[in-house]
Amino acid sequence: MATEENRRRRGGGTRRSSLLTFYRRLWLVRRLVRGAATARELIADARRAFDDEIYPSNATAALHHDFDALRELFYCTIKRTHHGRYALVDYGHLALFDLSDEELATFSFLVALFSDNITPNAHDVQHLLQRIIALLPSERRAVLERTTAHLQIETPATTTSPDGELLKRLQTTLGRHYIRFRYRSTHSPAQIEEDHRVAPYRLLVRDGHTYLEAFCLAAPHSAIINHYVTYRVDRIVAGSLLVEPKRLPPIAPPRKTWQIRYRLAAHVARQRDIALWFTNSSVTFLPDGSAEITAQTTDLWQARQVLLRYREHCQVIEPAELVDMIRTSLQKMQEYYQ
Repeated sequence: MATEENRRRRGGGTRRSSLLTFYRRLWLVRRLVRGAATARELIADARRAFDDEIYPSNATAALHHDFDALRELFYCTIKRTHHGRYALVDYGHLALFDLSDEELATFSFLVALFSDNITPNAHDVQHLLQRIIALLPSERRAVLERTTAHLQIETPATTTSPDGELLKRLQTTLGRHYIRFRYRSTHSPAQIEEDHRVAPYRLLVRDGHTYLEAFCLAAPHSAIINHYVTYRVDRIVAGSLLVEPKRLPPIAPPRKTWQIRYRLAAHVARQRDIALWFTNSSVTFLPDGSAEITAQTTDLWQARQVLLRYREHCQVIEPAELVDMIRTSLQKMQEYYQ
């Protein structure tokens, strides 16, 4: 009886050990999906995830046995890089992720959208998307490639781009700390670097450029002080950013808001499918096919940029400041073509 009991105990122990090895290898796949690591890092991470007994005393040999078992079972490729790190470079039958046809179509839109550097973190997004694609079965990757090949998103190219380190530092200050920097403004000669002190609140991407929206506290131009200013991040001098220890107040200064009203000609509006560019837009379609839009904006400069796209098919009615800005732009354009 004692011998039979010992057999049962040994059998149970073997099953538990096999199951633990199976869990360990599944965890190892998940860890390698996260990124490459050295043998020492993989063993240490496994012991943190389970306990110190997850690998035997000869842990490195056991780890290599795990690699061999995964290669044999899933036909995956695990390679050791020249830095001594192990990477899962081909998932083989380890297709850990799949998407429906509708989801693949949505995913292909993301791939096409970020194929150009439309945002300051486009490279990071591209890397993330490629990691997700690698988790798809090969046949689903082929479907994705065919779908993406027929989708194109046009975005403007730019001659400059924001400094990556500057962007990272700016993100940590938004809504938190006052900052100072030197700025190359279009209001000064090209070689002049202006000193600005601002309260930063958000980053925005528009028309191929990345902007910092901040409340200006000090600058060479009195007209922008105590107003919100949209700064081109690529015009902030790299290395000039200084973060003050003083924190921003919990409530941001109020933004001035303008009520705008403009009319789009029937040539643009008769199909009743117009774009609404501004906050709280309200549309009245008129009997002659035109449309009158009322809305709000906190940026008259950007409102002018948007409405000039309609050329002769748009009439700005109010506010008077925006009407004057449009009129000035048209007069200068007319001078160019006389």
